[in-house]
Amino acid sequence: MFKLFDNFFTHKDFLTTLDLPGRLFSPLHLIFSACLLAVIIHSAFRVAKKSESAQRRLLLTLWVFFVIFEIVKTLYETFCGAKVHFEVGGVLPLYPCSVYLYSLPFCFSKNRRVRLAACGYLFTMGLLGAAINFVYPANVLSNYSCISFMGFHTLSFHGTMLFSMLVMLISGYHRYDGIKKPWELILPALPMLIMSIPANIINFSPIGSDYMFFKCNSFFLPALFGGLPDGVTTVLAYLLYAILPGLFYLPVYMKNKRSTK
Repeated sequence: MFKLFDNFFTHKDFLTTLDLPGRLFSPLHLIFSACLLAVIIHSAFRVAKKSESAQRRLLLTLWVFFVIFEIVKTLYETFCGAKVHFEVGGVLPLYPCSVYLYSLPFCFSKNRRVRLAACGYLFTMGLLGAAINFVYPANVLSNYSCISFMGFHTLSFHGTMLFSMLVMLISGYHRYDGIKKPWELILPALPMLIMSIPANIINFSPIGSDYMFFKCNSFFLPALFGGLPDGVTTVLAYLLYAILPGLFYLPVYMKNKRSTK
């Protein structure tokens, strides 16, 4: 059993075996993820019963931990590989799920619209991104075991995003009925749209990258959009990021609008 931890801190550059236990969709990965999900759901129900201030303290503590963890992960990727290399085009936290690192504190803003924008990200694109990466962490577990530094980071990070959303939903802190005016349907999309600015500055700079998947060159996206020009995929991604979050709130907004007539 203890041999599972032999390569816990080993960088992917030095992992040459293809039968590394705990890789994507291996029995160990599936069991580990299932147990972690059970813990997340159970813990969310327990924490949701606590006071709002206690929930806020816990969620902010987890946020601080993962901000520090992100820095440590970046240092790990930079210094622990075959050569020391800071990969500007890949290691920066400029992915859809990275928005959690910038938006979570604003979920507790006293300004309703700021709070709606931050929570709106977590309850829409954050929920989708966390769920996909929790179930299908291909970018990490294709190279690492779930029992590894990088495996622990990706599963715990996306698991914490799910946990945060569940706590707020179960406790009633945030619901999908916060939209009062039609133009507010764009608010849940704002965190992603703001993040797109630095992401695309790098994507279309000489450095080049696929931050926030605007070029659809990462994950499972090449199978769906491979061959399309970068300009086309960028427009499609912007449409998705701008429209999809508001759709989560639209049914309740329409229902409330009809009931007030």
